[in-house]
Amino acid sequence: MEPTAVHSATTSTRPSPPPPVRFSLAPYEAVLGGFDGVWWPYSRNLTAELPPLLEAMDGVGNVTRVTLGIDSWPDVPHQVSVGGRLVTVGWFVSDHEQHEMLLCSYRAGFRTLLVIPPVTTADTAAWLMNTPVPVDGSRTATELLAIGEESVRSDTC
Repeated sequence: MEPTAVHSATTSTRPSPPPPVRFSLAPYEAVLGGFDGVWWPYSRNLTAELPPLLEAMDGVGNVTRVTLGIDSWPDVPHQVSVGGRLVTVGWFVSDHEQHEMLLCSYRAGFRTLLVIPPVTTADTAAWLMNTPVPVDGSRTATELLAIGEESVRSDTC
């Protein structure tokens, strides 16, 4: 009888790399008000979603505080760990726009992102990520999401 190797015991499984952060950001100088960019998280798990976004944002300034709509996230931690430092997390109350996020940095000031819900179709999210958002604050995040859904629907008809 010949010896056989058990491959499951000798083969190591490597964790797959994390998915890329899905966001687009306008140059800071180009934005006068309104939204500075768009973020499309993979889930509503803020503890898992926020650190990769903030690490990707480090090129535009160390984010020290995040404020977002509490209705969009089932669990909002008071702090998240990002690259060995703690970032404070706050929230907007229910009557405030729930699809936006404010990022604060001592060095780079404030950034406001339109937050695309994770359940949004890929076509709608792509439209929103590739269409410049009004920088004058003339549209709310909820209005922009509705416009994106309608634009994709009318393009497919």
